[in-house]
Amino acid sequence: VEVAEILRESGRVKGVRLATGEEIHAPVVVNVAGPGSSHVNALAGVLDDMTIATRPLRQEVVHVPAPEGFDFEANGMIVSDSDIACYCRPEHGNHILVGSEDPECDPHVWTESDTDYSRDFTDQWTTQAMRYGQRVPSLGIPSRMRGVVDLYDTSTDWIPIYDKSSLPGYYMACGTSGNQYKNAPIAGKLMAELIGYCEAGNDHDVRPLRFEMPYIGRTVDAGFYSRKREINSESSFSVLG
Repeated sequence: VEVAEILRESGRVKGVRLATGEEIHAPVVVNVAGPGSSHVNALAGVLDDMTIATRPLRQEVVHVPAPEGFDFEANGMIVSDSDIACYCRPEHGNHILVGSEDPECDPHVWTESDTDYSRDFTDQWTTQAMRYGQRVPSLGIPSRMRGVVDLYDTSTDWIPIYDKSSLPGYYMACGTSGNQYKNAPIAGKLMAELIGYCEAGNDHDVRPLRFEMPYIGRTVDAGFYSRKREINSESSFSVLG
């Protein structure tokens, strides 16, 4: 599905028009377009008051077979190894998934489009596989490259944007890089409460929502995820957040 236009009426969002010409009307629109978020925000005309931008970042993820005799699919675990700047987790077919933790030596390949980019593996695949081979000497590195080439939706400081916008009724949940998938359920709850808070007439920019975590009893200042925040110098500026 391709969004071609953000519809407006009487100074607020009215819905979206798809590339097919179909219009979908709604009093609230949430940008969850992933790597296409910056393009959709541009269509909405909401970029001017944002200090935090988002853009697509190309990533290569390695799939290699587990060492012979080890059932990594059943007994493996998620590991973050900052010494080799890789993370790994079990993958189907008793494979190991190995991704980069974005050290300075790994080039950032930014793309202008969320649909038009190279899906071919490069030397980065080999680099990541060999890094993990330092940790697992019995790891076999196949001659045939397998894995995933896709995009992160990366914000300026690698911290997501969960916020309203300058267009009433238009909200953003974007800039989530490669780590916010695991926070998706609670991010959805936060966005639902944020939308209700703003639609009730509260000014989230002036008095940010205080979101109560339902299971641990802690409070989150949702202003931390503001589109207008200062760049967070304490960020890792990587997928680690």
